[in-house]
Amino acid sequence: MSLFRSEQMEFYNLVIPRESAWDVMNTLGYFDSVHLIDYDPTLPQINRPFSNYVKRCDDVLQKIELIDGEMRNYKIEKIYCPNIKDLLEKRNGGHKQFEELEQDVCKVADDLEHQQQTLNNLQEKKNIIRENLEVLRNAVAFQNEDSEEASLLGFQKMVGVILKEDELRFKRIIFRITKGNIHVEIMDIQEHFIQQDKRIVQKCVFMLFYPCGDLTQKKIQRVIESFSCNKFDIPTSQEQHTQRITSLENQLNEADQLVQWTITQINQRLRSLAEVKYNCSWIEEMRILVTKEQYLYMNLNRLNMTNSVFHGQIWLPQGQDQKIQQALRDLHGNDKQLPSGQIQECQTQLTPPTYYKLNTFTYPFQEIVNTYGIPRYKEINPGLSTIITFPFLVGVMFGDVGHGLLLFVCGLYLTSEDAKKSIFAGLVPVRYMILLIGFFAAYNGLIYNDFLSIGLNLFGSCYQLIDGEYELQEDCVYKFGIDPAWGSSANQLTFMNSFKMKLAVIIGVTHMTFGIILKGFNTLHFNNYIDFFCEFIPQSLLLICSFGYMDFLLFLKWTTKYENTNDAPSVITTMIDMVLKPFDIPDKPLFESGEQQRFIQLLLLSIIVLCVPVMLITKPLIFSLSKKNISYQQLASQVPDDNIIHEQLQHDMQKDLSQPQSRVSIQQHHEHDDISELVVHQSIETIEFVLGSVSNTASYLRLWALSLAHSQLAEVFFSMTIAGHIGQGGFFGTIGSIVQYPGFALATLGVLMCMDLMECFLHALRLQWVEFQSKFYKADGYLFKAYSFKNIKNNEPED
Repeated sequence: MSLFRSEQMEFYNLVIPRESAWDVMNTLGYFDSVHLIDYDPTLPQINRPFSNYVKRCDDVLQKIELIDGEMRNYKIEKIYCPNIKDLLEKRNGGHKQFEELEQDVCKVADDLEHQQQTLNNLQEKKNIIRENLEVLRNAVAFQNEDSEEASLLGFQKMVGVILKEDELRFKRIIFRITKGNIHVEIMDIQEHFIQQDKRIVQKCVFMLFYPCGDLTQKKIQRVIESFSCNKFDIPTSQEQHTQRITSLENQLNEADQLVQWTITQINQRLRSLAEVKYNCSWIEEMRILVTKEQYLYMNLNRLNMTNSVFHGQIWLPQGQDQKIQQALRDLHGNDKQLPSGQIQECQTQLTPPTYYKLNTFTYPFQEIVNTYGIPRYKEINPGLSTIITFPFLVGVMFGDVGHGLLLFVCGLYLTSEDAKKSIFAGLVPVRYMILLIGFFAAYNGLIYNDFLSIGLNLFGSCYQLIDGEYELQEDCVYKFGIDPAWGSSANQLTFMNSFKMKLAVIIGVTHMTFGIILKGFNTLHFNNYIDFFCEFIPQSLLLICSFGYMDFLLFLKWTTKYENTNDAPSVITTMIDMVLKPFDIPDKPLFESGEQQRFIQLLLLSIIVLCVPVMLITKPLIFSLSKKNISYQQLASQVPDDNIIHEQLQHDMQKDLSQPQSRVSIQQHHEHDDISELVVHQSIETIEFVLGSVSNTASYLRLWALSLAHSQLAEVFFSMTIAGHIGQGGFFGTIGSIVQYPGFALATLGVLMCMDLMECFLHALRLQWVEFQSKFYKADGYLFKAYSFKNIKNNEPED
């Protein structure tokens, strides 16, 4: 199973002649199996061979984005590419295709820029005509007694248009520079103006009366220029005034027609760019093709060029080399003059990347694991078990038949095609996770016998109500879940509280034990028998003999029938006395005799005490006695950093392709340093495991706490809304239930189905990461990143 452990990876040298570099990289891009290693991660992009092509692609993509912005402004819909691979195969025009794409895009961008500039000039001309027209229309309103008196006294006047938002600031500045020797009249223009930056602004007409003088006029002129104001002359006679208005109205109509005609031309041009030629609009086709060229050259820059030959190192999943070699041979066969690239397997000390074959079902669960850390190469992947354990943990906390079924139905809807086009499209990638969470929530709800805070009587009851008290029928076992009689019992909350707490501990210990078992499989897979005997076995014994024994006592107590509930011993008290009073005979034994229980507990306690020094000193002792000067870093198999990779690649490329690479020598350390490092590491691991066994088990009590909180919230919402009206019955009860139902539905949807579900999700995430994965998961790997044209994404916005 590929998801249990990562795919087997193989290391290859890649050699490509410069003449066929583009064709080889274009061929490899249609595979999903090539992981390119950057030969020098510290080298700036500007110093790489094809940095100029990458920069040109950036420039073309910027022009495409400008065109796309214009299409959005004109509200023109585009057709996005449904199949990028099909488009790339149809438009595979060779290494000279980029020049054609660049010319086409630049020509379209320049034409649109010229048309847009023409439109801006026409709009500006139209605005000036409108401003002049507004000045002339409002000139009569300025001719009041004050303005006539100012004209008789020899004052000069200046008329123009200013932005409404600058009116107050304009008045203040004019008043200051003229020291108050000016008269200002301002009148608002009712119409709005469209600026070149698409802003809609409001303007007003001003008229200034100021004393004659060149100095004052120059000051006012500079202020008007600083505000980018337009000033106009007013005809002296009424006849000229009327003729001027008529002329401006004609010019305004002509300018408006030119603006509308230009907008129509731009609109038609943009619509032609949205037409479908292959399987998407032209603009999207250009975007995908240019992005593909940029992606190709960026990955080609990861190779080292020496003497017109590109050298590089790649990782391939096992069995993919034959497909790559056949594709390279076919490339050479189609064009005999084109030199072919080649790959050759070699040995390396570099840690391979981690690669899993995922699908739409396993992807969200693997992402939960990868968010914490990438699995180490070939270690057991927690993503496989997460498919079941994670939804189950959420279901334990969210256990309710009604709410679980609602979530399950939601998951079923998200699996349909209609959901991808709805407002819930963002939840489609996690649809199977929601489906499983809903299933396990309903399953646990059946165990709790909880349906929207109401108990279900599916299989009858093992209790009979006699004289107001419930009596258990002999030899009666309820078929599944909690007997409905407990739902109407006065001790319901106490019973469910105790049951869910114990159930949480049992699930937690089982989950952690499973994690330790996976650690044992990992040590055997890597032939690390020291860790198997010095860590896995003592850790397993310590957990089983402590909290595993506590779970055994819980089951033993559940299966034992007591005549009086007060005679039942306390499991918590038994565990405490096991440590504090190991030699005392229990007063209330859970076994047949107190002597038998004391012997078993002394044996288990001895194993626990013995496991601690075994974990602490055995591994360093074996290491020191082996007399091998192996660094602890080799045991840990850490992923090398970029500098180590760079040094190794430089060393590999100096070797001949026909000779397999020798393994990199392990850096040697002093024995004293290795032992001290190992002792410190083992001390931390031992203390963390011993203390973590207690804290992690207590952490699983959140399963109990959140499950109890969920059921109590559901009961509160039900009782505070429709419960009383349902119990009332009759016409008024029905009307009251209908009136109160929206409040009940909103509270259920908003608090329980959204907020509480998110809370349960986050707590389950912590249990998955910290309490479970920490038992075996190193999380120090790095992902396999395939060089593939599938990485080119559509520009279609997400819903």
